[in-house]
Amino acid sequence: MSILLDKRELRKAAKEVTLAKLTDIIETLNAVMVERQKEVELITQLEQLAKSQGFTLEQLGYKLNNDAAVVPMDSAVKADKRPTKPKFKTINKENQYFYIEHGELLLLRTHTMKKSLQDRGIDVMPLAKVDKKHAKQIDTLIADATVQAVENFNAKVDAWNEWAAANGEEILSKK
Repeated sequence: MSILLDKRELRKAAKEVTLAKLTDIIETLNAVMVERQKEVELITQLEQLAKSQGFTLEQLGYKLNNDAAVVPMDSAVKADKRPTKPKFKTINKENQYFYIEHGELLLLRTHTMKKSLQDRGIDVMPLAKVDKKHAKQIDTLIADATVQAVENFNAKVDAWNEWAAANGEEILSKK
């Protein structure tokens, strides 16, 4: 019965939507997009002016995320939020788990992935059970994971050190 009611409601809504209403919606969306583009251009001009005057974006209240997006940071909120102190976890080859998907050996990044992979019918195996034909790929996977772990740790150290400098905590060194 509810399916019939939903169909009736959809038909009523479809009758109400006319070509004129759709063109109005499209015009409004285009106007909003033009406004947003002008805002983006103005922001980039302000950033360029600030850089030319010797200011960093952090000094102006902005923080760069992934060297692409600029997000305004409220200094009162930033001082209150204590980030988690990063700890570097070494990747021990013997303790890692692997799985094969589409004929390719992959490293299990998080143990929360294990159950979902098993639910999909993918076998998760420790290092000792990896086939010999895939054994050559293990060192490459471990090296890639180590590089990523170091990058993630260093990014967390940057965030920690920024907060620690403002709050008199221990300054950590990068790996």
